[in-house]
Amino acid sequence: MEEIPATVNERSTVLVVDDDSRFLSALGRLVRSIGFDVQIFERPKQLLDYPIPKNNTCLLLDVHMPEMNGVELYEMLAIAGQAPPLIMMTGRDDLHTRQLLRRTKAVAVLSKPFDQALLLQAISLALASDRSPEAQH
Repeated sequence: MEEIPATVNERSTVLVVDDDSRFLSALGRLVRSIGFDVQIFERPKQLLDYPIPKNNTCLLLDVHMPEMNGVELYEMLAIAGQAPPLIMMTGRDDLHTRQLLRRTKAVAVLSKPFDQALLLQAISLALASDRSPEAQH
């Protein structure tokens, strides 16, 4: 298993929202096993009610969910000033999904199923962007 530099995983939190409970549980275990704190949510509303940490946090959102899609959820968080760096994930590759994804400023888009190396790379990129000087403004 690949080691994560201390500067990346030190108190880092990954917030994951996906409506597939089995996938969500497995993904939560995987994120935890590679060294991050993780909070999982089956419904977008649960994340909206959660106190999102201001720093060293990223979001991993599914595009397609019944209550609201991941893009709408991210837009609501952005309006509220609570939008950490974003990683989108999807099991679909169609015109509608690509149009939705164009509305985001995602640092990465992961196509399901994805492997641990891609996930780690995406999380590391998101957390690095959270610490960049541009993110501080």
